[in-house]
Amino acid sequence: ELTIPNNLIGCILGCQGAKINEIRQMSGAQIKIANPVEGSTDRQITITGSAASISLAQYLINV
Repeated sequence: ELTIPNNLIGCILGCQGAKINEIRQMSGAQIKIANPVEGSTDRQITITGSAASISLAQYLINV
């Protein structure tokens, strides 16, 4: 799991989800972004898959 500030979620998602779909395709990991929680400034991102695919997805998200 990663915690990302709400103001950066748009950068990770990309236009119509293009960026997050590219990260999913490149890494082979499943990536789920939690809905916003009222009063919170962060969003939870859950990444599942093999150790290698999780590591790659985390790297691509943080780039």
